[in-house]
Amino acid sequence: ALAFGLNIIVGYAGLLDLGFGAFYAIGAYTCALLGKNFGFGFWATVPCAGALAAIVAGMIGGPVLRLRGDYLAIVTLGFAEITRLIIINIPELTGGPNGLSGIPRPTLFGLEFAAHPKIEGQSFHAFFGLEFAPIQRMMLLYYLMLLLACGVGVLSWALRRLPIGRAWEALREDEVACAAMGINRARIKLCAYMLGAMCAGLCGAFFAARQGFVSPESFTFAETSTILAIVVLGGVGHQLGIILAAFFVIGLPELFRELEQYRMLAFGAGMVLIMIWRPGGLMATRVPGILLRPADKKV
Repeated sequence: ALAFGLNIIVGYAGLLDLGFGAFYAIGAYTCALLGKNFGFGFWATVPCAGALAAIVAGMIGGPVLRLRGDYLAIVTLGFAEITRLIIINIPELTGGPNGLSGIPRPTLFGLEFAAHPKIEGQSFHAFFGLEFAPIQRMMLLYYLMLLLACGVGVLSWALRRLPIGRAWEALREDEVACAAMGINRARIKLCAYMLGAMCAGLCGAFFAARQGFVSPESFTFAETSTILAIVVLGGVGHQLGIILAAFFVIGLPELFRELEQYRMLAFGAGMVLIMIWRPGGLMATRVPGILLRPADKKV
């Protein structure tokens, strides 16, 4: 789901964003703070997390997106580090380096996944006559996260075929020619940036609900680099490639777990071999979002 969101920014609009993890953190801490301090339920915090991440992206996107290439990458990386440092240095609000715990757990139509719910009889296992098991909550979160990933994937697939998606691709291929055609580059960039940030904020809310605890260590540059590696390895702008790359990037370290301290060395070697084999990504060929005329049929 995170890779699909970053693909809108990097794959479609061609903006090298190294601060994507900051919006992930904003979503997670929004969910944690609203639930812990204001009594919001999980389902109320999820849209708030996505909206706040998009608003912050809109606020910083105006001046930041005027830059291009390496300069944009450096500024977005600085924004991510500033966000992490702000979280650490406001312990009264964010808990500082100790993080926040006691985040509200998700419910299903008001039914709590707890052995002793706050309201008597309002628990999932009691309502359906089952024995309590922690795996029930994990299964709910798994299917909700799967639904979110599918929703973000379908949304980005549909947007690519709309005029705004074609404008993103034009911007990625040649920004000067895009401006010459009368496309408002600033507005198109900001739209992609805010949409990708909203996806990251939604994922952050789910992460906070899953963990029940958030801390700055979960939102370092390593998290952003992993998501970016999935996008690049899969083939920039190719959704099916992103799905395959996610299995590679997340699955390879698990396959090499028995190597212990050499695990990441083996993982890095595997990534290098894959990039040598497929330098453009696993799915390097992208079909255009629209064709001016049907492709010529082979005789």
